[in-house]
Amino acid sequence: MNLAVSEIQTFYTETELGLFTSRFINESIQKMDGYLTRSKEKELVVSYGYSSPYLERFAHEPFQSICLMSETQGAIPSSKDGLNTSILIEQTEWPLESETANIVMMIHGLETCENPNELLEETWRVLIPESYLLVVVPNRTGFWARSDLTPFGNGRPYSIRQLSRLLTANKFEIVRTGAALFSPPASRGFFLKSSSLVEKFCKKYASRLMGGVLIMLVKKKIYAPTTVKISDSIKAPLGLLDGLIKPKPTPLPNDINHKMKK
Repeated sequence: MNLAVSEIQTFYTETELGLFTSRFINESIQKMDGYLTRSKEKELVVSYGYSSPYLERFAHEPFQSICLMSETQGAIPSSKDGLNTSILIEQTEWPLESETANIVMMIHGLETCENPNELLEETWRVLIPESYLLVVVPNRTGFWARSDLTPFGNGRPYSIRQLSRLLTANKFEIVRTGAALFSPPASRGFFLKSSSLVEKFCKKYASRLMGGVLIMLVKKKIYAPTTVKISDSIKAPLGLLDGLIKPKPTPLPNDINHKMKK
C-alpha cells in the first residue's frame, strides 16, 4: 500500500511525531553533508519520493532541486521561489537526460517501488559519474517498520545486508551507513517526551540494527569494460598441437630401408 503524498505531508507538518522524525533523520544526514554540500558550483539535486523535510540544506544557490513524485502517490506544488520544482512521473521513467544530476535523495521511495532494480537503474542513468545517492528506508529489524503511525510502516523494509546488496548490484559503491529513530514510534506519552534523550544515547552507543530507519550514502561507479586482444590471448602455439604443426619424420627399420635401396 502506498500512502498519498498529502498524508505524508500531513504527518511531517501537523504531528509532533513527524517533527521529531524529520529532526532526528536530518541530524543523521548532517553527518554526511561533507559529501553532499561541499560544492560551490551550480548543482542539480533530484529527490524521489517525499524528501521535502530534508531538502532545506539545498534550498539556496548553487543548488537547484527537482522533486520527482510517483504517480501512485501524487505530487505537491512547486515552490514559489523556483528553487524547488515538483514533477509527477512514472516510477522508472524519469524526464531527465543521462548524467545530469549531482545528487539524488530517495526518501519514502525505494520501499514502495514495485521494481527497485529498475528504479536504481534509472537513478544510475541520471547521475553524473562519481556523484551521490542518499537512500533512507525503514529498517526490517526496527520498531518503525511494524507501526502504521508513520509513513515508514508502509512498503518493503530492508536489513542493512539487503540494502547493501541491492545497491552494489546496481553499480553503486557504499560510502557511509547510518541509522536514526531509535525510540519507538509513539504519538504521545513517555516515549515521545524521552525520544530526544534516547536518540542521542543510541546514536552514540547502540547498534544501527536498532534504528527505525537505515540511511545509506552511495556513489555511482563507472566500471571500465575488460577487453582482451587476440594477439595478447594467443602469445604462443598450444603445445598440444606441436606434433601436427611440425611433424617429425620417424626413421624406417634397417631391413625395410635395405630392400628399398635394391
